Order: sequence, then structure tokens, then C-alpha cells
Amino acid sequence: MLPAIFNYGVTSFEEYHAPAEKEVARDVRRLWIPRQYRVSFSEFDRFRLEAAQWSRAACCRVLGWHALARLATETDTEGFVAMIATYRAEYQAELEAVIADGVWYDTGDGLEWIESVQKAETSRIWR
Repeated sequence: MLPAIFNYGVTSFEEYHAPAEKEVARDVRRLWIPRQYRVSFSEFDRFRLEAAQWSRAACCRVLGWHALARLATETDTEGFVAMIATYRAEYQAELEAVIADGVWYDTGDGLEWIESVQKAETSRIWR
């Protein structure tokens, strides 16, 4: 997504992918579970998510919270703070877009597309 960051002497940000994956799963659970009726908080398992659906969000998470933050503190180059804000906004937008579209989740019978309900619907008071 941003290959120019390797021009600053860092060869890999691989160590940040595992924590970013856990953070994405945490945010998916927090934002998606209340917007659907098939999977409960207690049943949610991040390993049942379709990983390909979250790759862009994971890349934005690595850049916005880990890689660029590291470069901002280790280099004297201006502009990393603005890039951090950009990738954090991209991450949030990607999460919202994927969740609004629906999430692929393995319910035990294979991957299944679980549609999300609109936020207004989740706030409805049922009598």
C-alpha cells in the first residue's frame, strides 16, 4: 500500500501483522456483532472470519497504528503524522464498508455470508 516507507532503512513490518490481526478482529466483534443476529459475543471466534475480507483493513491498521508511528518517532521526516491520520481514517472507513456489506463467517457449516442490519434497526425498541 505504501512501498516508499521502506526507503527509511526499515526492511519489514512483519512483527506488526499479528497484533494488527487481533486488533481488527476485536474491532469487527465490537462493530459487527450488534449489527447481526446470527453470532453472539460469546460464540465469536476471530479464526472463523474470512481473512481475505479483512486484508485491506489489516494493512491500514499496520500502517496507521504501528509502522508509521514507528517511523514518526525514529526519523526526522515530516509528514508521517498526516499519513497516520489518513490510514486511521481509511481503516475506519474500510471496517464500516465491509460490515455494512455483510461479513463472511464460518458458522460451522462452512463460510456463510451474514448480512448486517442498519444501525438504526439495531437501536429499535421492540415491544
